[in-house]
Amino acid sequence: MTRTRSPLRAIPAVLGIMALVLAALVASPLTRAQAATGTGHAAAKPRPAATAASSSLDVFVGYADNLRADPANFPTPWDGSPGVIFAGCHGGCSFDGGAVRFVNNSPAPVTLDSVRVRLSTCVFDLWPHGTVLPPGQQFIIAQTAGGASSGCDNTSGLFDTSDIGPNGASWSGNCGQSGVVPEVDASINGTAQVFTDTGKVINTGGVDLASCPAGTNESTQWTSVGSLPCPGATLVLAPPTQTLPIGSTATVKATLANTCGTGLQGAAISFAATSGPDAGLKGTATTDSDGVATFSYSGSTVGTDTLTAGTANPAGTITSNDVAVVWQKRQAHLAVSAGSTTGDFDDPATVSAALSDSGGPLAGRSVTFALNGAETCTATTDAAGIASCSLTPAEAAGTYPLTASFAGDATDTAASASAGFTVTLEETTLAYTGPTRAANGEPLTLSGVLKEDGDTPIATRTVTFTLGSGASAQVCSGVTDTAGNVSCTLANVDQPSPTTSVPVTAVFAGDSYYRPATATATLRFTYLTGRAYGLAAGGLVTVSPTPDTGPVSTATAGTHAPPCVATLSGLISAHTLCASVVTALDPATSTATASVQDATVGIVGIPVIKVGLVQASSQTRCTGSTGAVTVTSITVGGVAVNLNIHPAPNTVISVLGVTLVLNEQLPVAGADQGLEVNAVHIKASPLGLGLLDVKIGSATSDIHNC
Repeated sequence: MTRTRSPLRAIPAVLGIMALVLAALVASPLTRAQAATGTGHAAAKPRPAATAASSSLDVFVGYADNLRADPANFPTPWDGSPGVIFAGCHGGCSFDGGAVRFVNNSPAPVTLDSVRVRLSTCVFDLWPHGTVLPPGQQFIIAQTAGGASSGCDNTSGLFDTSDIGPNGASWSGNCGQSGVVPEVDASINGTAQVFTDTGKVINTGGVDLASCPAGTNESTQWTSVGSLPCPGATLVLAPPTQTLPIGSTATVKATLANTCGTGLQGAAISFAATSGPDAGLKGTATTDSDGVATFSYSGSTVGTDTLTAGTANPAGTITSNDVAVVWQKRQAHLAVSAGSTTGDFDDPATVSAALSDSGGPLAGRSVTFALNGAETCTATTDAAGIASCSLTPAEAAGTYPLTASFAGDATDTAASASAGFTVTLEETTLAYTGPTRAANGEPLTLSGVLKEDGDTPIATRTVTFTLGSGASAQVCSGVTDTAGNVSCTLANVDQPSPTTSVPVTAVFAGDSYYRPATATATLRFTYLTGRAYGLAAGGLVTVSPTPDTGPVSTATAGTHAPPCVATLSGLISAHTLCASVVTALDPATSTATASVQDATVGIVGIPVIKVGLVQASSQTRCTGSTGAVTVTSITVGGVAVNLNIHPAPNTVISVLGVTLVLNEQLPVAGADQGLEVNAVHIKASPLGLGLLDVKIGSATSDIHNC
C-alpha cells in the first residue's frame, strides 16, 4: 500500500481483528463454494472451480510484514535459511506482501515449471520458471522489490496482497470483507495444479489488516494452503531440566511450530549456553519436517548450564524458553592398556592406561606410572582418555609390576590399576652401507651400521660380512664403533668369471643383551665384454666373421683369440686375418684388436676394391673408450684412394659408386662404456641388384657395472 502506516504494535487490536477475521470466515454470507470461486461482494468474473491435483510438494502460504515487526508472526524460514531457494527481495528489504512456500519432502527432485498467484482478476507472475527443487529443499516466493503498494501492482516487484480487492481494485484502508479468495496456480513436473487459499492468508483475511486498526502487524506464519490462518509461531526448548554426569552428552530439542501446531521445516536454530560452566557455548541446527532441531554437547565441569534457542527473520528473533542441564561428578575408572606391558631392555617403552568414567573417556587428567617401584613417568590423558609416557627398563629380562594411578580432582574420584610388565631382549637393526659395485682384482671395503631399533647406535659388537656364496665366498669381520658403524676390507676380490652381480651379507649374531640382526645387498659386479673379427660380408655376398672371437663376457682377466686365418678365398679374399679380445683387472680393461692383409673385393658390377694392411683396436675402461685404425692403402678400380694411414674417426670416401667408411667408430648400446671400431667399412650396390656390405678389421670393447 502507498500510505504511511503506524509502526506501533497493538497486540489487543491484533487479537481483536483476528477474531473479526475468523468470525467473518464463519458468519459471512459468502459461502465456502463462493469463496472457492472468488464470487460474492463485488467480485470479478467468476473462474471455473479448479480442482487441485495431488502434489509432490507441500504448499504453505503466509504474509510477510516487517514494517510493523512481529518476529513470531513473520514467516519462518525465510531468505538465507538452509536449503531455501528464495525468489524475493534480498538484503535489508522492507516487506509488506504475501508469500508462498513449496517444500519437497519427496525422495526425488521436483521441477516447478511456473508459479502464479491470482487474486480476483489480478495475477502475479514475478518469479523464476523451471526451478528444480532437490529432495528436502524449499522454494519461497515473495515480493521481489522492497516496500508496499496498493491495488493490482503486479509489475513493479511488489506483492502487497492485503491491499488488493475485487477485480484488482485498491483495498487499502478497507476493513470490510473483499470476498477475494487467493489461489496459487503452479505447474509441477509439467502438471498444472491450483491451490486455493480458502483461509485468505495471502490477503490477510480479505481486509487491509494494517488498517484494522491502524498499525496492526499483517504477518502471518506459514500455514498449510487451504487452512485457516495460523498467525504466530512458538519456539519450545525441551526438556526443561536434565541431570547428567560430566563427559556424557546432553541433548536439547527446539520445536518451531505455527500456532496451529504445524512444524516449520528448514529454519536455522541457534542454541546458546547463557550461563553455567559452559557459558558461551553455541551451536546451530536446522528444523526437520516436524519443525524439530536438535543440539547436543558434552559438559566437562560440574555446575548448571542455562540454555536458550532462537531463530532470526527479517522482523527480529523468535526466542525460546530457557532449559537447564545439571552436570555432576563421576566415578573414575583406570585400566592399564594391554599393549603396553612389555618392552626391551635399555629401550624406551611406552606405557599407557585408559581413564574413564560413566560419561566416557576423561581428557586432560594426570596419570602416574611406576615400573617395579623404580622407573616412573607421568602423562596427561588425551581426548580418548589415554595417558601414555615412556619408561626405560633397567631390569634384567623378566616380569615386574607396573602400576598406574590417578589422584582424582574436582570432577572425578581417584583410581588406580596394575599389571605385569615383561622386559625382553633389545631389538636390533643392521643396515648395509658399503659400495654398490665390486670388481675382481680390486680391494673392497664392506660396511654397515648396527643400532637399537634403527635409532640408538650399538658399540663394541662384531659384525661378519660375506661376499658371494658357496666355494667362492669371501669373509671379513669388524667391530662397531660408538656410532654403531663397522667395516672390514677384502684385500683382493676374487669371484667367478661369469659373475655380473654378487650378494653380500652382514650378520650380527646377537648376545645376552641384543637380538641377532642381518642385512643383505646385491652388488653390481664389473664385467668386461667385447668381440673382434678379421672380415665379414653381408648382402649380395655373405662371409661369416673370420676369424671371430665371438661375444666375450667375463669378470676375470684373460685372452680370447682364435687362430689367425692365413687365406680367405672367393669373391672376397684376404690374407693373414687375426682377431683377439684381452681383458685385464685393476683397472678393469677390455681391449679388442683385429688385422687383415691384402683384402680384395671383386664383385660383378662394381670396380675391384683392394685394401692393403689394416689394423683396428678398441679399448674400454670405466673412464671411457678409445679406438685406433691403421690402413696402408686402398684402390678402387685400379685408382688409388688418397688417404691418411691413420684416418680420422668416421672418415667417408666415395669412389666410382663405392662408399668407404674408414675408422668407423660406433657406441655400444647397453654398456656403461663401449666402442665398435671398423677399420674399413665398404658399401656398394652393383647394377642395382642390392647392397654389398663388407667390414674389414672389426674390434669392439665394452664394460658393464662400472
